[in-house]
Amino acid sequence: MKGGEDLPPLEMPEQGDKDRGPVMPVPKGIRPILSKHRIEVLFWGVRDLKRVQLSTVDRPRIDIECAGSIKQSSVIQHTKKNPNFSVLVKSFDVELPENENYCPPITIRCIDCRNFGRYVLVGTHVINSIHKFMYVPTTKKAKAALQKLFPGKDPDAPKVIGPQVSVKVDDVAITMPDERFPLINKNRPLAINVADQKKQKTAENKRKKKSLPEDEDDLDLDNLDWWSKYFASVDTLIQEHDKNKRNDIIDPVDLDNQTDIPMNNNQGTTPYGSIPNGDSKNEDDPDYNPKEAKKMEATLKKMEKQDEKRTLKGTAKAVTLASKMSPKAQRKKDKAKNTTSQLKSISSNVGMFINKAFDMGEQEAEEEKPLTRDKEIFKVYPFELESVPEFNGFTDWLHTFDLYRGKSTGLAEDDESRVVGKFKGSLKIYKIPLPDDIEDTAIGGGNPQLGLFQGLPGNEPIKVLVRVYVVKATELHPADINGKADPYLVIRLGNNTVNDKENYISKQLNPVFGKCFEMESTFPMESFLTVQVYDWDLVGMDDLIGETKIDLENRYYSRHRATCGISNKFELTGYNAWRDPLKPTQALAKLCKDGKIDGPHYQPGKVRVANRIFTQPILANDEEDGATSQEENLALSVLKHWEEIPKVGCKLVPEHIETRPLYNPDKPGIEQGKIEMFVDMFPMDMPPPGPPVDISPRKPKSFELRCIIWNTDDVVLEDDAFFTGEKMSDIYVKGWIKGQEDMQSTDIHYRSLTGEGNFNWRFLYPFDYLVAEEKIVISRKESLFSWDETETKIPPRLNLQVWDADHFSADDFLGDLTLDLNRFPRGAKSAKLCTLDMLKTDGSVPQMSLFKQKRVKAWWPFVVKNDDGEYELTGKVEAELHLMSGEEAEKHPAGAGRNEPDPLEKPNRPDSSFMWFLNPFKSLKYILWHNYKWMILKLLLVTLLIALLVLFFYAMPGYTVKRMFGA
Repeated sequence: MKGGEDLPPLEMPEQGDKDRGPVMPVPKGIRPILSKHRIEVLFWGVRDLKRVQLSTVDRPRIDIECAGSIKQSSVIQHTKKNPNFSVLVKSFDVELPENENYCPPITIRCIDCRNFGRYVLVGTHVINSIHKFMYVPTTKKAKAALQKLFPGKDPDAPKVIGPQVSVKVDDVAITMPDERFPLINKNRPLAINVADQKKQKTAENKRKKKSLPEDEDDLDLDNLDWWSKYFASVDTLIQEHDKNKRNDIIDPVDLDNQTDIPMNNNQGTTPYGSIPNGDSKNEDDPDYNPKEAKKMEATLKKMEKQDEKRTLKGTAKAVTLASKMSPKAQRKKDKAKNTTSQLKSISSNVGMFINKAFDMGEQEAEEEKPLTRDKEIFKVYPFELESVPEFNGFTDWLHTFDLYRGKSTGLAEDDESRVVGKFKGSLKIYKIPLPDDIEDTAIGGGNPQLGLFQGLPGNEPIKVLVRVYVVKATELHPADINGKADPYLVIRLGNNTVNDKENYISKQLNPVFGKCFEMESTFPMESFLTVQVYDWDLVGMDDLIGETKIDLENRYYSRHRATCGISNKFELTGYNAWRDPLKPTQALAKLCKDGKIDGPHYQPGKVRVANRIFTQPILANDEEDGATSQEENLALSVLKHWEEIPKVGCKLVPEHIETRPLYNPDKPGIEQGKIEMFVDMFPMDMPPPGPPVDISPRKPKSFELRCIIWNTDDVVLEDDAFFTGEKMSDIYVKGWIKGQEDMQSTDIHYRSLTGEGNFNWRFLYPFDYLVAEEKIVISRKESLFSWDETETKIPPRLNLQVWDADHFSADDFLGDLTLDLNRFPRGAKSAKLCTLDMLKTDGSVPQMSLFKQKRVKAWWPFVVKNDDGEYELTGKVEAELHLMSGEEAEKHPAGAGRNEPDPLEKPNRPDSSFMWFLNPFKSLKYILWHNYKWMILKLLLVTLLIALLVLFFYAMPGYTVKRMFGA
């Protein structure tokens, strides 16, 4: 049998496209319009790659795929030695829809290149929206078209600083005229003056210092330290929070959805775009295209309406702020709505109105808030530094992409467990070719025609000195059975670990650490900082309360200069000494060099950077220190307003404290507390920095309060005499500051019939006091079985109580008096002048501080609350308060009560204080005469008158008869 001869015949289908039907092209109205785009990729490095198939990832590679095109990075030869790529920038061209909504996603894949040609997928990351990586250049034609449509609009002018922008009055304040009526041409340098605000601030401070109470002392600069700045900064944060809260209540305009229209943008989308060339030409402009001009005109009109709406909102905000902060005008919502309607009718003068309203509101706000006494402050952020809008997470040119493995479930907890590493890099997508008249610059200040990732620093390993300052933790989650925790810190930076277990803080949920940890690290291998808070346990393993992680590499390379915060004032010594190894002039020169801009050029009282001129008055201190100090202050003014420099300007990180949340990996998404800290980084190849800032907690000072109870008067009488039924009291006085442990009592003044008591008794109260926090520090064991002492802080309050002693029953409470040693009412000179009005808290009663007055002797009232909740006067006490430091108390000792040394005389108490039968006449005197004095006098007078009348009528008949008979 030959092959195939005996097989059954098969019917094969006919070859052809008869049943397929015609191919219909996608209509032009539906099909996306494609244009050629270039994708520039910055391959920086990979971080924290986990094992794949039980093997470490040693030779990774990154693939970028978009629209079917793939661009591969170079291969990292050894991730442990250097996890960065050798070739930083690569690019490829793709066809992308002009409408971003139709653009395909970008896929980032990490591939491990192993031996024998094996390639293993490590993880992937998908970018679904490419909007934030799109770049649209700003061109001269777009600005020229804007000038034609809106002649008063100056694209080069910086945005107006309105009332919604907070500008510290002692900084360089940039006040621009109304943008509808420009006073400065775009090609002229912009002059920025701060002299007026400096003079205004000085005048305000002088006026307010005169209005301070007499007991307010001047600021002692010698006693100021870092904590002085901290508490002043926290007070400023509280004031700003209260002001913003009042704004939310009173302001009728919703400002949450306001957006600023950037005038120049070298990173993202600009509102102007570029006008494409057309075939039809115009007499005025040879490249004029009517169709494109109409589109641009419609777009710009829409922008103008939005800008005008935003300006009106800012004006309403300014007027509301001015009226709200005025103590003479209490405005309500209905009036505020009327104000908004009135603003729309005066939109032509909106810029001038903003400046006037803002100046008025700022002046009245300065009159309303208390004087800060010229303490230097820094910025306190109630969140992490990456969440500050001005810094944009420090992703200005370097982004971090998480690499995932496996299928996404949509749950955040599962997504975190799927992370197998991180890719550091960035993308820039733009239409090519770029226009010739582009005005933007590259990230490093170069020509964007040659690439947008120009002028970037090298990614070679670099040694960095890192100082981690941990101030305190707040609201920690309890870790012990007693509802407290014993926290301590653990700092991890790469292979470096610092365990501060020996210095744990006992039984505290709001511990004050005040620690500085200094470590040397090598970027990028040791760039992730982890700050952990553990709970110390006597037996067993210590428990992790929470931790926070910081990517130091993004901060180090950021254009916002997050290495060391910029202080508000340049000083070489003192509590506000400059921390950065580079002085302001050196830092400014480096920024200008890196950004490839002209400057700085110094002249007396001013400095020019690019097309901006910053002026500042010459202070007395600057004249004494010479021209160098003047230049440093001028440079510092420019650094604090670096965002106003065109093209390369951005907000620089100020001196600050950030508040970071703590999380436990075992309890994802649940905050375990907060930690206040800041980080300084200094490259080792630069000049060495100064010594670390001392932020160690303040040690309390020893004080001793000597309280002498001289007399009491008008004390209510609670007891009845057994034989006479007369009201009386057995009076004694108790006092304490810390509590039961230092409670002291006078002796008993028996059988006081008038409410008067004589004691001459001294109380002694030694305590440790924190002057800055105005708190007494108490260290004691909570129970007999406690392992160590617990530190608590209480206000410095002297508590005095008057009691009636009983022999067989509990003593009767009569009244009390609480004096805050920092602020309490001035006493009365006599018992008659001592009234309930002395305890008013409405500001009508003058207050004093014993820490400043040191010694006072006066009368104060004892009070008690009745059933109606009102205070009743139950007695008066004459006391002498003498506050001494621990050293003074040792030099001049005194005995408690009436004991040696420096004893007090025994009081001269009335004899009626003893048994009535030992001296009945004296007792009758105090029993009858004191209470019935006027009644007895009236009875005597009436008796005398009656006796005279009786004698008159008795003798008158006899004398009458004698007169009649001449006898």
